[in-house]
Amino acid sequence: MNEGDSNIPEKNKDSKHLQKREIVEEYRLISIDDYAHKDDEKIIDLVGILKDLWLQKRVILGITGVIFLLGIIFYLGSERIYYSEAKLMPESTSPSSQLGQVFQQAENIFGLQRRVEDDDIRVAMYPYIVESLPFQLELMQHEVYFGDLDRRVTIFEYFTEHYEPSLIDRSADFLWSYTIGLPVTIWRAATTRRPEPGDENVVAGIDFSLFSDFNEPKVLDNQIRRVANQMSNYITISREPQTGFVSIGVSLPDAQASTEIVILVKNLLQEYVIDYRTEKALKNLEFIELQYEDAKLNFQAKQDSLAAFQDRNVNPARQTLLVREQRLQSEYDLAFSLYNTLARRLQEAKIQVQEETPVFRVHEPATIPSRPAQPNAIRIMGGSIFIGLFLGISFIYIRRGLRQFLDEFHRKEPKTYQV
Repeated sequence: MNEGDSNIPEKNKDSKHLQKREIVEEYRLISIDDYAHKDDEKIIDLVGILKDLWLQKRVILGITGVIFLLGIIFYLGSERIYYSEAKLMPESTSPSSQLGQVFQQAENIFGLQRRVEDDDIRVAMYPYIVESLPFQLELMQHEVYFGDLDRRVTIFEYFTEHYEPSLIDRSADFLWSYTIGLPVTIWRAATTRRPEPGDENVVAGIDFSLFSDFNEPKVLDNQIRRVANQMSNYITISREPQTGFVSIGVSLPDAQASTEIVILVKNLLQEYVIDYRTEKALKNLEFIELQYEDAKLNFQAKQDSLAAFQDRNVNPARQTLLVREQRLQSEYDLAFSLYNTLARRLQEAKIQVQEETPVFRVHEPATIPSRPAQPNAIRIMGGSIFIGLFLGISFIYIRRGLRQFLDEFHRKEPKTYQV
């Protein structure tokens, strides 16, 4: 065997193990200053990007100006919405044990969840009560002062006869009706009955007394349904989990009307909740009052019978008279016992009604707002500038990429395929 073949692995005498060549790995430390990626300046070239944007500043400023002008038009054409709010402190049952107080403090501080109590369920029902149809029907019948009319009218009359949407809302409805919603518009125009001569001045009145009871099926007028939906959207009710305060807010185009409706909703909601909480106690009180009056009349009749018998028989000598007197006395005692029991139960029922009646304390009263809450000029103008700058910069790079794609597309030779 040649000497040059000495590094080749050889078999040992028993032909079971091989001598493996040792592999030596070498590590070399390179200074960070000696290592530099040549494409870093191409990947992140802030100066180049800023110079590129500066050269295209007319396009960016032009698009930003157009968007800013649209923002001004949107601000001027939007409806001024005034927001009024009142905060209530509803009655809640305090925990009876010291451990319950600890859990309540932990909930107030950290917002922890605890077992749902009856009061919590009733407070959670407030938004559903306000959004319900009976509540909205009762609400829209009340008169409220509207500044643009300078008089008091019912909420239903205002939204059906005097309310006009803003320019933006009318434009949006027009675009929707004659673009995407064009088939619906044509269908409504074809199915709507045209007014006959003499019907222009005829206004169909709505009798709200027909909707006081829904035990029977009723057909709801479209105007009532539309006003009810509008009012449910304008009214917001929320509860703060830490403090338990209930906030009632109303957003309307009129400042004083929004405040009056907040107070009106609070009073109607209080009446609804009181009726709900005291319904069972009031029925119990009414039943006990009827039984009490019957027991009172029966007691007075037995009392008169016993007194008349004793007046006629001052010293009864016969045994039959004594038995008669004992019988009258027993009936009198039984009637008095029943009358006394019902009188006590009547007082207890009155106390129960008072205990079940919830107490609403106004923590923060509703006041007439001095300026509209919507639209927000700073938010609209700032958002318009941001959107304009974003669209302007995006337009530059999208246009440049599109040009490069078209140039490459035109220079590209089509590939030939063999059939």
